[in-house]
Amino acid sequence: MASVELFQEPIRRRYYAPYLSCSYLFFLVTVWILICLPFFLSYSGDFWLKTNTYREQPANIFEYKLIVQASGPQQSDNFFYSSVPKLNTLNSDSLRMCTVRSIESDNNLDSIPDSFRLEIDVPLAASEGITKFDALVFFRTQLQQKAKVVMESVIHIGYDSSLAGAGLYSSGNMVLSQAMPLPVRGGYTTMYESHELLHKDKVVGASDGDIRAILEKLSARNLTMVYEGDYSYWTPAPTSALSSVFKFVADIKIPTMEVTYIPTAVEVLRNAWIQYLSMFVVVGFFLEKVCSFVYFHQIVETKMLVETVGSNVGVPHFKRF
Repeated sequence: MASVELFQEPIRRRYYAPYLSCSYLFFLVTVWILICLPFFLSYSGDFWLKTNTYREQPANIFEYKLIVQASGPQQSDNFFYSSVPKLNTLNSDSLRMCTVRSIESDNNLDSIPDSFRLEIDVPLAASEGITKFDALVFFRTQLQQKAKVVMESVIHIGYDSSLAGAGLYSSGNMVLSQAMPLPVRGGYTTMYESHELLHKDKVVGASDGDIRAILEKLSARNLTMVYEGDYSYWTPAPTSALSSVFKFVADIKIPTMEVTYIPTAVEVLRNAWIQYLSMFVVVGFFLEKVCSFVYFHQIVETKMLVETVGSNVGVPHFKRF
């Protein structure tokens, strides 16, 4: 009757040698290679992780604080408006009370705004016009995942035309700008708390609301939010008569973006261990083949014990190369 293989198991060969022998020296060399070679093979610029990135959508909440400056073709066409009453008082000569409307949209209902729409109506007299428009919009920005940060952020939207306009439409993204990676400390860090760009209770002069001065202070910061416009459209004023209202509309999208941070010690060690272990497996596989060939063919002298079925002792075999 024909037989069928039901089960199989390998027979183990064991190799022995004295401490003071070439075989034991070869064993020490292979152990050293197994431990050290994977380190040298895996060591590179990112073996010890210095910076890392992850993706997050910042929570940007409108602070209902803004500054508007506009100018027209005539020297007297200078307009200013701010949500800070003290700044309006200091700029009373050019003050023009505007109508401001804002809408935040949360499309995926995760309590983080996905887009923001801002509308500003600037009333104009019959002989007035606007050729240059600038707006600073203030937000409270919060990162909530690894690098937990809370800060005041400002975006600038502006346009300049040679023709008087009846309105300006701008659409773009509000993105994170980093000069240095952020530390990970566990709790929230309030950045620039003592150096706010515009504090309602610390306004001293009209220069505190100057857009250029605020942008200069903003550029010195490590972490800021920047408005990157996709496109803008300037609506020319009718040639027969200038518009009575200049309409500004901005659609600001807040996408998910990369945040660069300094990893923790645990993350650095985990990354290094993964790279080392991947090379350790490869080196160990090839060393196992080399050792099997060297010991089996007795390139270095050893005592070989072969396990037999039903015996744990093994049958000794002595070979000399």
